[in-house]
Amino acid sequence: MSKNRIINVFIASPCDLAIERRAFKDTVSELNKGFGRGATVEFVPLGWEDALSQVGRRSQDVINQDIDNCDVFVLVMWRRWGQKAPDAKARGFGSYTEEEFYRALGRLEKTKTPTICAFFKHIDAGEMASPGPDLKKVLRFRKKLEQSKQVIWRGFKDEASFIGEIDKHLAAYAKGEIQSATEPISETLLPDSAIKELKKLRKEAKQAVQRAEKAEQTAKGATARAETSEKLAEARAAQKSVNLAEKAAKAALEGKLEEARQDFAKALDGTTNLRVLCLGFEFFRRIGELDEAERLLRRWLSVSGPEAQTADTAAAHGNLGMLELTRENLDAAEASHKKSLAINEKPGRLEGMASNYGNLGLIEQKRENLDAAEAYHKKSLAINEKLGQLEGMATNYGNLGLIEQTRENLDAAEAYHKKSLAINEKLGQLEGMANQYGNLGLIEQTRENLDAAEAYQKKSLAINENLGGLEGMANAYGNLGVIEQKREKLDAAEAYLKKSLSIYEKLGRLEGMAIQYCNHGAIAKQRANKAEARRLWKLSLDLFRKVGAKLRERHVQKWLDALGE
Repeated sequence: MSKNRIINVFIASPCDLAIERRAFKDTVSELNKGFGRGATVEFVPLGWEDALSQVGRRSQDVINQDIDNCDVFVLVMWRRWGQKAPDAKARGFGSYTEEEFYRALGRLEKTKTPTICAFFKHIDAGEMASPGPDLKKVLRFRKKLEQSKQVIWRGFKDEASFIGEIDKHLAAYAKGEIQSATEPISETLLPDSAIKELKKLRKEAKQAVQRAEKAEQTAKGATARAETSEKLAEARAAQKSVNLAEKAAKAALEGKLEEARQDFAKALDGTTNLRVLCLGFEFFRRIGELDEAERLLRRWLSVSGPEAQTADTAAAHGNLGMLELTRENLDAAEASHKKSLAINEKPGRLEGMASNYGNLGLIEQKRENLDAAEAYHKKSLAINEKLGQLEGMATNYGNLGLIEQTRENLDAAEAYHKKSLAINEKLGQLEGMANQYGNLGLIEQTRENLDAAEAYQKKSLAINENLGGLEGMANAYGNLGVIEQKREKLDAAEAYLKKSLSIYEKLGRLEGMAIQYCNHGAIAKQRANKAEARRLWKLSLDLFRKVGAKLRERHVQKWLDALGE
């Protein structure tokens, strides 16, 4: 029997993460029982507690020996900077946690080991906007770490998501598949139009301050002066918010996630500017912080009026529907979009109605009610055609094409997708072009024209890589994997599918993860590994059930039944 490979894993953290430290040890133990046995590895957890048990007191010298011998160094931080280290202050460290991290980093720079993974627990934007002394240090450190690109940097929300990150990264390390620290971790964080919008806002804010200053200078009487001074203070606060939002947007467009997050937190603190709130919502939605995005929408509604019959209120309800659709809460998504639709229908806001109909169509597509979905998309298309809204028409044609694909009407689907592609090419909409190349590739794949399918998918992938569109990249990698699988090139197929699965896991896209588990299971079956195929298909089945993908669920169950016990 071969001897297990030992992997030493050191955890460093301040004292506000006791739950995560316990979860770390429990997760390592579970990994050893399951994954470790199969992979013939054993993870050994190390931390200050182990040094304490060795010497009967807390000895940084013993702890440092463990850091010098670890294969993986795990840093976990939240609000605290760490326990003050009087004996380390002379060396320039403000806490033991800081000393431990920089010792590991120094070793990495000299020897290219250990692998360093930094995990930061979620901090609300409100806390980031007004941090105390300890949190200020943590936030500065987060920005510095992200910019250095020397270590793997991830956020987590709660104990369950922390366990998931530890499990995933340690298993990846053992298999030699650990992600590069320099690999992008987010999709395009804002639309390119954001800067143009903010320049306009900055100009308006400057003019508002100038008007308020002039009014203050000409005000007569104590009451009038007090009122104009208050309005001037409000105008200056609004101007500051816009300037910070512009700074955040520039950071976001440069891919500086942490810098953008912290600047947006300051820009959004107390603002009632709906356009700034909208931009903040879009940013937090795109980075997957849906609770924060929802909080901004709730504030948006409190400013515009939750029952007001205005375009702003309709837009907020529509965006809430988008969030619930992302969360796979289809009933809640439908309720929000119908509320938005009712507000838009009264004055006949056609553009808003077209958007609502399109989103309701997407919900029915998710439910696999294809006739209802088609009816909604055709209503949306009719309005967009009337308004001459080419971008909306392209989206409608694409969705109608997907419906025909599901019905296996490939010629009709191809015609719709080519209409969508032509409009996107005319408008220079790269993301739309990538989507349609992917859809046309799927049609050729179904027709068994694998070379044509591959060409389309590689066009889609190239655009998404250029845009930093992770979800589009995941789709393309998955489809390329299936093409290689059909060619019976299983190693190449598996490599593509692993890339796809890794991105979907990062983005938390359950349906995408389920599809790739399903594809991996098919490869295992081709390799006559029934046990692995069954395990992967069961994982896939559970996720399809969770997101309510009934048709896919039925397919996977059929394959499991055919596989037998």
